[in-house]
Amino acid sequence: MSSEKKYKVFLVDDHAIVREGLAKLINQEEDMEICGSADDAPVALNMLFNIEPDIAIVDLSLASSDGLDLIKSIKARYPNVHILVLSMREELVFAERCVRAGASGYIMKSEKPTAIIDAMRKIIKGKIYFSDRMTEHVLNKAMNLKNCHDRDVVETLSDREFQVFQLIGNGFASKQIAENLNLSVKTIDAFRESMKHKLGLKSSAELTQFAIKWAHYQDIIS
Repeated sequence: MSSEKKYKVFLVDDHAIVREGLAKLINQEEDMEICGSADDAPVALNMLFNIEPDIAIVDLSLASSDGLDLIKSIKARYPNVHILVLSMREELVFAERCVRAGASGYIMKSEKPTAIIDAMRKIIKGKIYFSDRMTEHVLNKAMNLKNCHDRDVVETLSDREFQVFQLIGNGFASKQIAENLNLSVKTIDAFRESMKHKLGLKSSAELTQFAIKWAHYQDIIS
């Protein structure tokens, strides 16, 4: 077994204890090894240039970077790198967006360690990994069997609008959101207008109230 190819795994998580735990777990596998790790997007993208891993495990909730943007950047620069998202954020809300951005799978940090290894093996083979619950959700959605509720309405937002929407839900004002995303206040206000139209809301106050309610419901307020 030792003579066989070892798949190189790169970790992106801003918590050292998580990176160390994953490294210990993965290095126990005979056909896998950790080839590097980073705590934010810029460092990760620079390191990937020389490492060229088979798979990158990425957390969405990076302190100084947006996980969705990182996924898109990795796939644009290193299209052969498979991406598994490992996150605390609700799978039913974020998994489809991650796959559209370029990830090959999504798994919650609450899953058992063996599930992470299983997900990696499936992704390495070129397949998509979802939990059974997420797979059922996607199938129901494709068959138009899902109910219409707040989460489904929010799915109409673009990825950038969704980022702004989450920040509104976390209580950030337009100026703070602009600084966070490195955009102008005018651009953020334009996103607000677009979101009001898509969500059927009449005022900025209604948008803020809706975003806060949604964020609390999804339990993603940091």
